[in-house]
Amino acid sequence: MRIRGKNPALRFIEQDAYGYDDSMSATYAGVATKTGVLLGIIAVIALYSSYTFSFSQSMGMIITGLIVAPIVAIIAVIITHRRPEIAIFTTIIYAIAEGLFLGLISTFFAYQFGGEIVQMALLGTFGVLAGMLFLYSTGIIRVGPFFRRLMFSMLIGLLFSGLILFVLAITGVAWESFYDFYVAIVVISVIVSSLFLLIDFDTITNYVDGGAPKELEWALSLGLVVTIVWIYIELLRLFAILANRRR
Repeated sequence: MRIRGKNPALRFIEQDAYGYDDSMSATYAGVATKTGVLLGIIAVIALYSSYTFSFSQSMGMIITGLIVAPIVAIIAVIITHRRPEIAIFTTIIYAIAEGLFLGLISTFFAYQFGGEIVQMALLGTFGVLAGMLFLYSTGIIRVGPFFRRLMFSMLIGLLFSGLILFVLAITGVAWESFYDFYVAIVVISVIVSSLFLLIDFDTITNYVDGGAPKELEWALSLGLVVTIVWIYIELLRLFAILANRRR
């Protein structure tokens, strides 16, 4: 069985390559546990990095970390889903790299806009997670082929919009000229990232109910964690915009 239209972080997983053993199949509890482990590692590393580095003393190291950590995380995601048999190692590498990045970026936002926006983003992220889980489990929102195509189309649109913003920024266009466009992109990104959780839940359901091997639990957990991190970053940007407008 093939599951199509997955989270981009899960696009390399194909169930056809595995033989099934019911006693060693993926379970919801297993995916949930591994998701908790990855989020725990991210949280610990993020807290450590936020308390270790300061903008007044470690600017060079902070900039290096902000560049290198996401690259390492992306490589870990690709390797995880090309080689799911070693996912227990690559997902932990991802969590460490992402934890470093989130710690540094959170410290930067707290430095610029106040520490309360980090707390609000954290609460908002888990609020969104709980809300989307409720909507999916109750069937209020159903994930079908049209929903998946719509979400991936919107994701592509966001990527192109981000590219446009980048081009505007490097060409020296005044920030005020495209600030409203930036705000709109952030708001849409929050919505799209939140709805992508529904795709993650549905993908996990399809794999678990389809008898996927237990080793895929790490890869499935990683797909969910990637979306949770995405939501946190988008909420952090949104609350930063709101905090800036109050000044």
